[in-house]
Amino acid sequence: MQDKWDQELILRLTGLEVPTVEIHKPYLLYISEIMANKKKGWATRIKSALNEFIKINPGITNKHMTAFYMQEYFYKRRTMGRAPKTIKEEHKIIHNWCLWMMAMGYLNNNPMTNLIRPTVIQVKPRKAFTRDEVYTAIDNTRMDKDKVFWSILYKTGLRSSDACSIENNDLNGSLLCKTQTKTGNTVMVPLHKDLQTMDILNVISPGAVGRSRERLKEILPQGDLHTFRHSFASHLEEFGATRWDTKCLLGHKANDVTAQYVKVNVHRLSKYINQL
Repeated sequence: MQDKWDQELILRLTGLEVPTVEIHKPYLLYISEIMANKKKGWATRIKSALNEFIKINPGITNKHMTAFYMQEYFYKRRTMGRAPKTIKEEHKIIHNWCLWMMAMGYLNNNPMTNLIRPTVIQVKPRKAFTRDEVYTAIDNTRMDKDKVFWSILYKTGLRSSDACSIENNDLNGSLLCKTQTKTGNTVMVPLHKDLQTMDILNVISPGAVGRSRERLKEILPQGDLHTFRHSFASHLEEFGATRWDTKCLLGHKANDVTAQYVKVNVHRLSKYINQL
C-alpha cells in the first residue's frame, strides 16, 4: 500500500496522475454549471441521469471510473428494465460529464470512449385519436381529475408534464402562456371556452401522471396521453389552421417536427376524391 501511495505521489507531482476524489464533489460542481448555463428542460434531464448514477454507485471515486466499470454500470441499467433510448441518452450525458472532468483534472482518460451504445429500435409512429375517441375517453373516465386533465391535453396541445402544473401566473386573460419544461420556450394558446369554466390549476400531481395514462389505456388501448397532443395538431389543421399556426401553438422550432404530429384524416378527403 505504501509503495502504491508513493508511486501515485510521484506521478501526481509530475502532472501524470490526478488525486483520488470522491465522485460526488465533481458531480455537484458540474450540475451547478449545467443548471446555470443550459436550458431548464435539458439541464433537468442531465441532473436526473447523473443523480441516478450517484445513487447506484454511492461512495465511488474518480479512480473507479474505468471503461470496464462503466460498461458494467450500463449492463446493470439494462437489467433494471431501462429502455435502449434511455440508456443511449445516459451514455451521451455521462460522456460529456467525463470530458468535463478531464478538463478539470479529475480524470486522465475518458472511460466512455469506445463503449458500445445500444441500438434504438424504431417504433411505429403515433396516431391521432379521432374526435369521437377523444370524447369517448373524456366522457367515460371514472375520475373527475382525468376528465379535466385530458381536456387540457386535447384543447391546449400541452405535454402532460406541463398540463398538470398550470398555475395562476400562466393565465393571461383568455390566453394560456406556459413555459415548456422540455424546451424552456413559452407557448401562448387561446384558452378553450370549456377550460375557462374548469379548475385547471395543478389538476394532477406529476407523480400521478403514469396512473392517469394507465386509466386512459383501459378506455383507448391504441394511444396514450401524448396522443392528445397529436390529436390537437391534426384536428386544428382539419378545421383550417395553417402549418405555421400549428407549429407556433405546439412550440416547435422546426417544420419537420410539426409534420410528425399532423395526421391526415383520409376519410375527410373522400368528397374531393369523388369530384375527380
